[in-house]
Amino acid sequence: MNNQIVYPHFRQLYTLMLASLVALAGACTTSRTGTANGQTMRLSVGDIREVSMTTRADTTWQLTATSDNQEVVDVSRKTTGAGMVSGATGSAAFLIKGVTAGTAKVVFTEKQPGTDGSGRVKKTYVVTVTSK
Repeated sequence: MNNQIVYPHFRQLYTLMLASLVALAGACTTSRTGTANGQTMRLSVGDIREVSMTTRADTTWQLTATSDNQEVVDVSRKTTGAGMVSGATGSAAFLIKGVTAGTAKVVFTEKQPGTDGSGRVKKTYVVTVTSK
């Protein structure tokens, strides 16, 4: 008789645990606009994509972009006119170029010059380069 009273509580607990597990699994999936490691970008070898980022009004901060695999993706800061770096107006433009087929992570960071560490991550792209 004691089992008849306890069993419904276990069934409710089991149902609650199962619902929680399904909710957690759904929350762990990536969206269509990006991955868990950043937004996705697809390029062909030789293609160049421009990415604009807003910069701080405080000019003591630097915005940089790096590729974890420079053989696959080359990242450079776009310059305008006579070698002037765009960004004096509150935005900076970077050029991401597909070099060879593969995948690379491009990370945009900002930090104050002279401080330790790599800085605060502002945006991340996972770039997949395909051959033409």
